[in-house]
Amino acid sequence: MSPTRSILSLSCLTVALALALTACGTPPKADTPSLEQRLFDLERRMERLEARPAVQPPYRNKEEIQAHIKALEAERTKLLTDYHAQHPAIKDIDRRLEILNVQLRMLE
Repeated sequence: MSPTRSILSLSCLTVALALALTACGTPPKADTPSLEQRLFDLERRMERLEARPAVQPPYRNKEEIQAHIKALEAERTKLLTDYHAQHPAIKDIDRRLEILNVQLRMLE
């Protein structure tokens, strides 16, 4: 084998090895979150889920539903003295009142 040929094959081999090593060492894509970021996101999600209000059992009869509606309306009136109607606490009460009114209509 001639020296030129051996140098050429050696340089091709070197280039191939360099390309292979470069391909192995590429960092992950930027749009793929790191393991630490995924763990952080999952921890925040768990905190939000744990902070959710407890699920209350459905009311069984018309009187229970009406009593709860009156209590929520009183609480809403009290909150409206300090907050505006778009406040999250008042919006939550409105949502709960809506659900109770649907349950009440279903019983009638």
